[in-house]
Amino acid sequence: MKQFFKFMFASFLGTLLTLFVIGLIFMGMIAGIVSLAENKEVKVESNSVLYINWKAPIKDRGSDNPFEGFDFNTMESKKPVGLNTILKNLEKAADDPNIDGIFLDMETVPAGMATLEEIRNKLLEFKESGKFII
Repeated sequence: MKQFFKFMFASFLGTLLTLFVIGLIFMGMIAGIVSLAENKEVKVESNSVLYINWKAPIKDRGSDNPFEGFDFNTMESKKPVGLNTILKNLEKAADDPNIDGIFLDMETVPAGMATLEEIRNKLLEFKESGKFII
């Protein structure tokens, strides 16, 4: 009978230890996901130029989902950019005294004509603020 309680206690202790370790792993995963979703504030130095490349596809609306566009097979992210995000950031750049201008890297632009027209209009507003566009 003593042997039975010894093995039962060992099994119970092993189960508790396993549940504790699984709980720690789960908490670490939750903390990692939360840290990915946090918005990090970017500090812009004076006399900066905003560099924009158009390699990611441009959608009408951006998403807050950190896993959108993530390919788990290749572990690469091809997250599309939202038009609303681009327009909002161009407005911020026009109002930011630390940004002197914009450099557009335009090999190809994966967007439709209406989207490009909206971006063009916002860039013209940016230029009216007295800043340059290359």
